[in-house]
Amino acid sequence: MKHGIGLSLLLAASLATPAVSRAEMATYKISGKATFTSDAPLETMKGTTSKVTGTLEVDPADITSAKGKFKAAVASLRTGNDLRDEHLQGDGWLDAENNPYIHFEIAEVVLGKKGSKELKKGKDTKVEVKGRFTAHGITKDVTAQGTVKWAGETIRIKADFPVKLTDHDISVPSIVRLKVANDIAVSVDLNGNTR
Repeated sequence: MKHGIGLSLLLAASLATPAVSRAEMATYKISGKATFTSDAPLETMKGTTSKVTGTLEVDPADITSAKGKFKAAVASLRTGNDLRDEHLQGDGWLDAENNPYIHFEIAEVVLGKKGSKELKKGKDTKVEVKGRFTAHGITKDVTAQGTVKWAGETIRIKADFPVKLTDHDISVPSIVRLKVANDIAVSVDLNGNTR
């Protein structure tokens, strides 16, 4: 009888071990900023928003399992010129009234050739993130190159990706075509906290 109980306890303990050693999925509340740059022949325009918000779910033992959704209000975009901001947010461009947010959703996280699925505390992990970017009500696939720095209760994400205005049905009027590029470089710097 004692032998049977001992064997049962040993079996139960061995089955429980993987669940204890496996890291748990953590949910981070995200906030941060995004910048965008238009490098046209006659002018380089930079804009920013510090109102990026969202959530990120990630298992530190497997970064490729990450899921996340982020957004920024079109009305929060600033270029340093009030009239230009008004045009950018207007119905001829991003149309903030009908499409109040720009969105990004993670579809897949891909590691580099020497990448590790496991996040190391305090170390940068290089990743390629495939996602769906929505602006002006139109969603397109994009690929971002970035780094993730995990510290347990906090996480930091930096990434860069290109966006084409024409992909989102935004046409640059001929009068400003030499001042606004079709190709926009987007960079994000996001911080997350589990609390």
